[in-house]
Amino acid sequence: MRMQQVLFPAIAALGLLASPLPATADDGGPPPVPRKEFCKENPGKCDEARARRQEFCQANPEKCEQQRAEMRKKRAERKEFCKANPEQCEQQREQMKAKRAELKAKCDADPAKCEEMKEEARQKMRDRQGKAPAP
Repeated sequence: MRMQQVLFPAIAALGLLASPLPATADDGGPPPVPRKEFCKENPGKCDEARARRQEFCQANPEKCEQQRAEMRKKRAERKEFCKANPEQCEQQREQMKAKRAELKAKCDADPAKCEEMKEEARQKMRDRQGKAPAP
């Protein structure tokens, strides 16, 4: 559980890049991002994200705990949604996989544009956290 809380900022940035069609309240939102796979492929990025998250939580313990509580609530809601709607949940997972594959193909074709999109997502995440931009 702790690992998921620490990795959220880095994974959320990737999630922004790979988000499926906008979800409504009725369909429960997108499926979770495969954190274990990402960290196996990008150990340095995960270590860096853990360090940034730890710094953020030390500087902002109340906000950090609030974010954790929100994440726990969202996970619980998603779990209930998938229990009640397994077919729709699986369909959303497949859509997310297809979207990730499409983005990966675009990144392979134009790595510079891909890095630009990733940096924009990182900046949005930093802004949401209220943290000053990285140099």
